[in-house]
Order: sequence, then C-alpha cells, then structure tokens
Amino acid sequence: MAKKKTDNQSEKAILIAARKVFTQKGYAAARMEDIAKEAGINRALLHYYFRSKDRMFDIIFKERMNEFFSGLAQIIFSELSVIDKIKAIVEHDIDMVIAHPELPIFIMQELAQNPQRMIDSAQGAGAVPELMMKKLNDQIKAAVQANRIRNIDGAQLLINIMSLSIYPFIAKPMIKTMQNLDDTGFNRMMLKRKREVADFIIDALMP
Repeated sequence: MAKKKTDNQSEKAILIAARKVFTQKGYAAARMEDIAKEAGINRALLHYYFRSKDRMFDIIFKERMNEFFSGLAQIIFSELSVIDKIKAIVEHDIDMVIAHPELPIFIMQELAQNPQRMIDSAQGAGAVPELMMKKLNDQIKAAVQANRIRNIDGAQLLINIMSLSIYPFIAKPMIKTMQNLDDTGFNRMMLKRKREVADFIIDALMP
C-alpha cells in the first residue's frame, strides 16, 4: 500500500513537471530529458513510470480537456435559461483557467499540431459538438421568438464568451505589466471579470 501511494505521488509529480515543460516548449520541442530534469529525477526513473512522451502528453491533455468539456456540456445540456447559461459558461471558463493558467497556451500549441485530438477529447467527455450546438441554437431560437434576446448564432455566442473570458490569460504578461499587477492582483481582476463579461454579452443580446 505504501509503495502504491509513493508511486502515485511520483507519477503526479512527473505529470506536473511534464505539463510545465510542454507549456513552455510545446510538444514537439519537449524532450524526456527536459521533463526528468524538471521533475528532479533521472531519465531511467522517468521511463519506469512513463514509457514515452506521447503517453504523458495524452494523459495531461485528456485530463484537462475532459475537465473543460464535461463542465461545458453539463451547462449547455442543463435546463438553465440562455441568460443563466451565459453567466455559467463565463464563470466556468474563467475559473478553469485560473485553476490551470497553462491551459490556453497548452491547447493552442496542440491545436496547431493535432486539431483532431481536441475533438476526440471533447467527445470522450460526452461533449459532442454537434449535439451541444443544436441544444444551444434551439434554445436561442426559442428565446428570440419570445423576444427575450436578439438573434445570434450559438457558435458566435460561444466564440464571444471564450474570447472575452480566455484571451486575457493568453495576454497575461502584457496585462500585468500595463496594470502593474502581480499574479494575485491579476487573478483578482479576472474574478471580477466574470461579472463584467457576462453583463457585456447579455446587454448586447437584449432586443
């Protein structure tokens, strides 16, 4: 039991190190030596836990994508109103990236190399894009017909939410410099941004 616990702790430490290296260098440029050095272990021990760079990357990518897409799908397939879904998606996106600040760059690097991996991960999390968009577009049409919001395509709505919620994390170094913020101050600003983004989008949808 003690050995299994130690193994789990070692694997977790290696994955944390691998995530950092993949984020800094991208998948293609990351080397097993880099990950071993970051984890503070030798390469032989790294290979004992993980046979290949691919395996580590798959675990990290699927873990993050499953967390992201399962939360998004849960909101979209819920019985919340369109307005409440907007608020919930904004909160979900910002909270997710605050918890995992490496996520936007990590995803962008991988999408440039292997866009199919993201689609497969989304489907594995139960977030089938076609079904999600149909659910959202059907709800939008009903809200438009009831004159609660102006018409907008569901895909455009999600792009607006993701752009306003996630882009500041990609531009974090520039924002911190311009606003003279440390990491704590930046996260405080992003938490406040949840309300700002939701209100901005909702106001733009009013008929």
